Amino acid sequence: MQKGEQTKTTGCLCFSRQSKSEFPKTFKKSNKILKKYTKNNSDISDDAILEVMIRLYISDNKTKAIEMLQRCRINPNFQMNLIRNDLEYYIPQLINFMVFHQQLQDDRLIEFIIKASSIDFFFAHLVYFQLKSLSKVISPNNKVEFKIVQQFVKEFEDKMTMNYQGNLLIAAQLLKIHLEDSFQDDVLVKSIMLSNKKDKQEQAVYQGSLRIKSWKQNEIVQTYGTDNWIDYIKDKNLQDFLVTKHEEIELQDYISIFQNKEDNNLQEDYAFQSNINFWNDITTISEELSKHQKKTEQLHQFLNKINQNLPAAVYVPFVKNSVRNYAILNIVSKESRVFSTKMRSPYSLTLEIFRPEIEGHHNEQQKLDTQISKPIKINMIKSQSISQSQIIMQNQSNINIQLQRTFSIADAEISFHNEFQTMKLNDTKMVGSYENNNGIGQFYRNRLESNKNESDIDISSEEMIDQQQIKQTNQQLAFSLESQNPQTQNELQNSKMDSSTLNSRVSYLQNGKGVILTEDEYLQIKKTIFGENSISQQERIKKSSPFQKLKSWQLVHLIIKTGDNLKQEQFALQLICQFDQIFKKEGLPLQLRYYEVLSLGPDCGMIEMIKNATTIDSLQKNLQTKYTQFSDFSDFFRSFFRDNIEQALQNYVQSLVAYGLVCYFLQVKDRHNGNILLDDQGHLIHIDFGFFLSIAPGKGMEFEGKVPFKLLSDYIKVLGGVKGYLFQDHFRKLFYKGFKACQKHQKEILLLVEMMYTGHGTTLPCFAKGELALKELEDRFNPRVASDAELFVYVQGLINKSLDNWRAKWYDKFQYFAQGIFY
Repeated sequence: MQKGEQTKTTGCLCFSRQSKSEFPKTFKKSNKILKKYTKNNSDISDDAILEVMIRLYISDNKTKAIEMLQRCRINPNFQMNLIRNDLEYYIPQLINFMVFHQQLQDDRLIEFIIKASSIDFFFAHLVYFQLKSLSKVISPNNKVEFKIVQQFVKEFEDKMTMNYQGNLLIAAQLLKIHLEDSFQDDVLVKSIMLSNKKDKQEQAVYQGSLRIKSWKQNEIVQTYGTDNWIDYIKDKNLQDFLVTKHEEIELQDYISIFQNKEDNNLQEDYAFQSNINFWNDITTISEELSKHQKKTEQLHQFLNKINQNLPAAVYVPFVKNSVRNYAILNIVSKESRVFSTKMRSPYSLTLEIFRPEIEGHHNEQQKLDTQISKPIKINMIKSQSISQSQIIMQNQSNINIQLQRTFSIADAEISFHNEFQTMKLNDTKMVGSYENNNGIGQFYRNRLESNKNESDIDISSEEMIDQQQIKQTNQQLAFSLESQNPQTQNELQNSKMDSSTLNSRVSYLQNGKGVILTEDEYLQIKKTIFGENSISQQERIKKSSPFQKLKSWQLVHLIIKTGDNLKQEQFALQLICQFDQIFKKEGLPLQLRYYEVLSLGPDCGMIEMIKNATTIDSLQKNLQTKYTQFSDFSDFFRSFFRDNIEQALQNYVQSLVAYGLVCYFLQVKDRHNGNILLDDQGHLIHIDFGFFLSIAPGKGMEFEGKVPFKLLSDYIKVLGGVKGYLFQDHFRKLFYKGFKACQKHQKEILLLVEMMYTGHGTTLPCFAKGELALKELEDRFNPRVASDAELFVYVQGLINKSLDNWRAKWYDKFQYFAQGIFY
């Protein structure tokens, strides 16, 4: 034992208190940064989770804060239109506090995390992935390991493995959790439970009981998706071999394809590791592909090998569209594509999924969603109740789950101190290293070889907006706002376009404007530009699947990435989700179509793929090379959406405003046309959020530095130009109302950022400016104005500064010559 080392103790995921002097500076400043929220000392309701999180961060009485956490709901409510008010949504901030603030020292908070994870495996898996993501900070030039966090991850995994052994972890489990407001009297739940008891040889869908082997080994299920499938089915009629009953599907734990059987620690009943091993394999494939020349061929071989262990009790941990409530049946390997670079091999993934508990109750899905959305809280657990997994643990008393720590208290203190010192020394190097990250825009376009001989295109005077015209318009709008009576202002709050007004105002889009397309031309252009429609793709794949008769069958599309720090991308999407919730709370018709991101480790993760969309870059390439009958982006928009122009324009202007606000407040940069999508309904969607708050690409050539947000004349021309009714009456007024809504709810954004900064301040590039980034964010929410009229003028000024800003235009030019991204 080294000098100064204390005796190692048996741990239950607990590490003793450490000297406050070891805390990094950002942790010490947390009270200072968040002190403005201490004035609200009134009683906090159980559903005010953000207020509870504040208390956790700044209160001296952590016991009280943790007691409040126990009254908060853990799980999301799937019936709340994506309004998140659950602890699961704040897992990044919870784990951030537990790791970076308390350095895993608070037994009370650790106990809470363990309890919550023990009754909700969705929560447990997300905690695991978040902890694992924080165990290292990896950049192209540096790697810093937090060894004490790695040890904690291992102990957490072991505890959850023992807790959930004997169960198949799919969504049906949540219908049987033993809570005070028990669901057991519900008729539907009883029918689901009884349906598994009618057959003496019940199948292994978990309903809170021990696993029982499937009554039938369906050979076609075992063969589908593997290398043997084509030979197996070539002389057979697929319709004679369809899976018509979900009982024919044996859901089992997933066993890794990269572990030798003798070294595989995943036993038959180690359910918690099943989902972890599956996603470990999926991300490992991306790393392995870098070693192979024929990457797509090798990818398909890997995926076919994984299919040998599917269907299994594994799921996609995304909340949108209730995706995580489905089990994975098969990987459609032929749909996967590799987008290789010199260092990385990200790839797309298409999965067949189904929801076993609703197969026999398909008409009752709404009731099931209601049931699964009932709140799960720590303080609702029946002390006298006992779960099946606990029964198993008692029967296996010879297994010691109280694992010993491998670090003493002294080791832990020295480890954290040295690792953060390393982070401090490498901080400037790490920020610059993220500039070479490859975006996900490549998954939405077919890249063409850049035309090396194409001459430079200068900015002509015709492209620029008449600034005098803007000033006059701005004054007129401000005057009209001040002179409106209260009734008129109330009407302004309801911004949804009236179709009759729209028809009269945008007649110029339908009378002689745009190209009239035949149905064949329209379909051909749609397929070329937007790719195969998701519905068509689903129907095509379904026809070839033996699972086509399952009522809940569907597809999910993902992007798998390794070698990139997805923690920052995940954080950015959490903030964008929060903006979306603000717009919904205020009843504003602003549309943020965003995607989910989950960091699965220090440098890997999964990204939801947006279907039926293309990059503006890819669209412009097609317009300039293949579809030259369209004069520009606006001409294409008017022509393509001609038959549904009113709805398309609603989608377009509402998404243009929404993302304009997000990009302004968060200072999202790198907004070239390869990072902006247009979908086949007219929505604009931004992707790739590697640069926001503090950082921008350029290394001294920050073209976008002083641009409030990107708003080029190409975008405005779709709305009829700066004089057009849609721009003047809808875009400008919607932007103002959206700004006011964000200002009203700014605390929801500021808190997420401030809580993350006080821990992640040394690990995420977006915090490169330190506290200045927080101050600038708050300043953007609170301009120095004295009235609503002055605020309106200020907001219009932001729009005017953004209109055809020469910096944004030159950044597009730079991206064209550097990467061949069209503008």
